[in-house]
Amino acid sequence: MYEVVLLRHGETLGYDGDHGLTPRGEEQARARGKALAAEIAPGARVLMPHARTSRATATAVTLRAALVAEGVDESLLGELYAEPHVDNLRFSLDGEVVDTSVAVSARLALPDGHDDDWVREYDRFDSDYREVAAAGGPIEFWVRNPTLYFEPPQLGALRLWLGIETLGSRLRDAGAALALVCTHSAPMRAFAATTFGVDLGEPENLEPIRVRVGEGVDAGTARVDYRDRTVTTRIPTPPAWFDRAWLDSYGR
Repeated sequence: MYEVVLLRHGETLGYDGDHGLTPRGEEQARARGKALAAEIAPGARVLMPHARTSRATATAVTLRAALVAEGVDESLLGELYAEPHVDNLRFSLDGEVVDTSVAVSARLALPDGHDDDWVREYDRFDSDYREVAAAGGPIEFWVRNPTLYFEPPQLGALRLWLGIETLGSRLRDAGAALALVCTHSAPMRAFAATTFGVDLGEPENLEPIRVRVGEGVDAGTARVDYRDRTVTTRIPTPPAWFDRAWLDSYGR
């Protein structure tokens, strides 16, 4: 059995590019690190993968430092490493798969009146890239509306499941049973919606979703805890209409 704790990044300086954390975001990461440190048994090894954006990376760095400050043995904390399976929501920009922050930068660089299909779709997703984005409005649109250029919500959820499944062997090889994963609200929200069968809204900064793999009748089951809800489920297999080879090789 192993546990994966999915954590949304801390408050960021903005969504109009690939930005880091605000002072409040850093404090959110330190507070979560303090809480998690109290749960980690003495001598337990921990892995710390994270998404590849600046805000997810900064959250992981601050979280790790907070764990050490709270007395967790630094030698037992695995080095931080980027894991594409837990990346942010992705976008197809001129046929290339990019992080949504890259698409924001490309959109803002265009002159007024530009009306390519992807531009119109992105403007429906978000228009100010700050207040609306911070409140999670664009993610709610993404979860509930069909789009052509955004990664589908169910694919974002499958990416997290594949990342969780992949962590099983990494944890075993490291002699660990816990992974703390700094990721993003979009895949987390889709993951929760597909797991519980209802959209539970936007995860707060550093809010956890806990996944305990192998706690059921066999290794293919997982217990998922989020807010006041718990469900035990089979780890999903990607349906035939998703290319498993592409999912497994993306970004590597």
